[in-house]
Amino acid sequence: MKRWQRYWLYFVIVIFTLHFIRDIFQELGIRNFLSTFFESLGPPKVSLMLYYTVYNTVAMAIIEVAFSIICLRRNKFGILGKATIIMTISFFILWLFYYFIL
Repeated sequence: MKRWQRYWLYFVIVIFTLHFIRDIFQELGIRNFLSTFFESLGPPKVSLMLYYTVYNTVAMAIIEVAFSIICLRRNKFGILGKATIIMTISFFILWLFYYFIL
């Protein structure tokens, strides 16, 4: 595994673990810097059918962390490593669209 790939996987683990903790804080109603960072205020900007709930982001965080840990344990980037890149980029684009455009 290349050095940048290992750094990427550690980065994904840290970011999505923090995101998971943030989601848990928001769901429990705990207000702090982590739970209000980049929080979109006001009512949902799209219908509830399309609205991303806490369960979707929790699942996303768990999958990203699991894929990264599997890659690190196997010491092989492979398809799962590429999947972490694709998922992270696509979720970031969705967040940008939701936060700034809608």
